[in-house]
Amino acid sequence: MQNPMDEMNMQPQRQPEEKAATESYGFAPRPSRRGLYTVLAVIALLTVAAVFVRGNWLRIKNVEVTGLITYTRERVLEQAKITGKSTYFNLNENSIRRNIEGDRYLRYIGMEKIWPNGLILHVQERRPQGNVLFMGVQYVISPDGMVLESSNAIHLDNGCIKVTGLELRDIRYGAPLVCQDEAQRETMEQLFEELEIQGFLDQIAELNLSSLDSIYLVTLDGYTANIGSAEEMRAKVGTVRAVVAELRRRDQQGGMIEATVPGQASYRPVQ
Repeated sequence: MQNPMDEMNMQPQRQPEEKAATESYGFAPRPSRRGLYTVLAVIALLTVAAVFVRGNWLRIKNVEVTGLITYTRERVLEQAKITGKSTYFNLNENSIRRNIEGDRYLRYIGMEKIWPNGLILHVQERRPQGNVLFMGVQYVISPDGMVLESSNAIHLDNGCIKVTGLELRDIRYGAPLVCQDEAQRETMEQLFEELEIQGFLDQIAELNLSSLDSIYLVTLDGYTANIGSAEEMRAKVGTVRAVVAELRRRDQQGGMIEATVPGQASYRPVQ
């Protein structure tokens, strides 16, 4: 019979448990400082950024305005709402455009920011160029179709060109005119620009845009020229200008000029 004591002696002795790797041996774990350093770095960066943005050296001080004729630089800056508090980073082009064009006589062209405190504003002064009669009211427009003034006078002696034949959808003081066919307005703008480039603008009394296939120019001294469509406008206007100069030299008074083909023209005197 087996001795119970022998049975007890045969049981494996329990080994002392190993301490977990994370178990403390009487020392408190050292807290990680990585998070603290990150927070301090972010705070420092934000502080530097705030000083950088709000610094006086970033305030807009050197401003040039191009395209001025009668307006002053100060008046444009006031209209644009650019002040001594404006900085390089808080200039908003959309707001500046909207503010400038709040004055119907000003047209925003563009802007250039020059690091760290410079700015160039490009604007254009709109000038009265055409008279449009609509429902008994005379509207004075700029070359790009902005309605600058209105008058109840049937005839205006303001030196502007009479623009006829426009099929208008909307025309109101202080807003761009709107045509049923926007090609009419685009053609009008092109004509104003080309006539000015060629130095012929001050010799024109009327632009007739009733048909964009047969555009008529009428001079102050009574010559009527049909230039056809707006295609090859520069050459056609140049042809009319040369023919008119020759007719004047010959003392021909008024008449009809057909100049629908660049470089070619026919003339029919007044009957």
